[in-house]
Amino acid sequence: AYDAGMRVGDKLLAIDDFGILPTTSPDEVRNHLRGDPGTEVQVKFLREGVGGKVNEPQTITLKRAVVHIPDVKYFGYVGDPRDGIGYIDLSGFANDAGREVRFAIKALQHGSELMAMKDGESPNYEDGIFVHDPTKLKGLVLDLRSNPGGLLTSAVDVATLFVPNGSDIVSAKGRGFPEILYRSKTDPILSPNTRLAVLVNDQTASAAEIVSGAIQDLDVGVVVGKGRTYGKGLVQNVQDLPYQTALKYTVAKYYTPSGRCIQSTVYEEGGRGDDLLTSTSEEKGGPKYKSKKVADKDRTVFYTAHGREVKDGGGVEVDYKVEPQKASPLEIILLSSGTYSDYAAEWSKTHELTDQFSVDESTYKDFQRFVEQKQADGDLKLEVFYDSQLKELSKKLKASKFDSSKRMLESLRADIIKDVKKDFKTYKTEIIEDLEQNILARYLPDSMLIERGLQSDIQVLETAKMLKDGNEFDSLLARDQKSVEKGLLSNAVGDSSIETASSVTPEPKLQTRW
Repeated sequence: AYDAGMRVGDKLLAIDDFGILPTTSPDEVRNHLRGDPGTEVQVKFLREGVGGKVNEPQTITLKRAVVHIPDVKYFGYVGDPRDGIGYIDLSGFANDAGREVRFAIKALQHGSELMAMKDGESPNYEDGIFVHDPTKLKGLVLDLRSNPGGLLTSAVDVATLFVPNGSDIVSAKGRGFPEILYRSKTDPILSPNTRLAVLVNDQTASAAEIVSGAIQDLDVGVVVGKGRTYGKGLVQNVQDLPYQTALKYTVAKYYTPSGRCIQSTVYEEGGRGDDLLTSTSEEKGGPKYKSKKVADKDRTVFYTAHGREVKDGGGVEVDYKVEPQKASPLEIILLSSGTYSDYAAEWSKTHELTDQFSVDESTYKDFQRFVEQKQADGDLKLEVFYDSQLKELSKKLKASKFDSSKRMLESLRADIIKDVKKDFKTYKTEIIEDLEQNILARYLPDSMLIERGLQSDIQVLETAKMLKDGNEFDSLLARDQKSVEKGLLSNAVGDSSIETASSVTPEPKLQTRW
């Protein structure tokens, strides 16, 4: 659709003869767009600022095809390319994730090598034949933030690119489920001299945790972020059912190379859980079930290849803490309400995008007036974070006939709005950046937006700084013989299932999701 000319913010009006109404569900839209590859579909849409003074609908014809959505959204360099710090944004684990990451690493290695030669370094030759030098890539940031996971086989493919040949990557065991161990069978393409950091957050889950856990346990890189990953250590199968439905059910738990399971929630019989409603079986007199988070006191210590302590339960804990940039209440309100996008549509009516585009002072003041107008029209509530509490308190005050207190409550509401508006000044730089990204999103592809966003991404910049300096990285993965022996011994005796599983390597089922 992007290649055909559609952009973020376009409003769909019709697909062939099917009119799209405000009540039309996304599923209906998707079903009408889909069809046999090679067939054509007409899409009518409206774009603000196009078609003269009165906006006129546009119609484009799309040829249906098998759409491949890449898992690697972007790869490039952080900061000065001559520093040799690469970056890969991996958003999922579909079938081609391993191939895409391999290509990205090779491209970054080749680019670093070319820049080194451009700066005067001599190329490597052996017996008169040019030999590539992957060590020119000094560091690599693998961004797995908000990566929900995907296919087990793809997670293994990606991990194989980083871990030593013959290394255990992940194992699984369960009741009625054969014990399986997946092991790397090829040499990694990332040089051991390239410092590796995996960037995660609390939405990094499943297959992404397999990769994070393997890299951490084998001490080939450090995990960077605020705290822990999601903590999904379950293996699930998907069984197709009639009427285009399916059943996803858990068959096993998976274990990282150190022998730990990072599942953060325990499900067991015993009654209503912390976050689950009473089960249907309980209502019918059947067994009761509950769920609870793994308590810190119940977490078991395991050891990495170099003897560093890691714990099971509660996801993968980071080795190097970097706080993400905190968004102000005003930024969150403007983003969640779609105000940025609405203003971008208005801006595009009277402006043309140039190579020197930026939000200047005049545009910023115009945006503030736009927000003020939406609030005055009742289309935007700047006190939305506290609206439910204010309404509940107002209801109780009215019932109690506390009229003076109710007037004070309205004054409080006005003061909250006033304080939220102060963020226009306090967080001016951040709001301008958000506004620029939303305007550019109407003109540029995702890869260019990601590249631009890296310039102000605190976690990425701090991670790159750590990789460039090297001292902190080296100290985190410091190797001494005593700790190595401790780690290897503990892992060898800590979970015998890891060893017994090594002899059983059946073909994985493609529908298995982690």
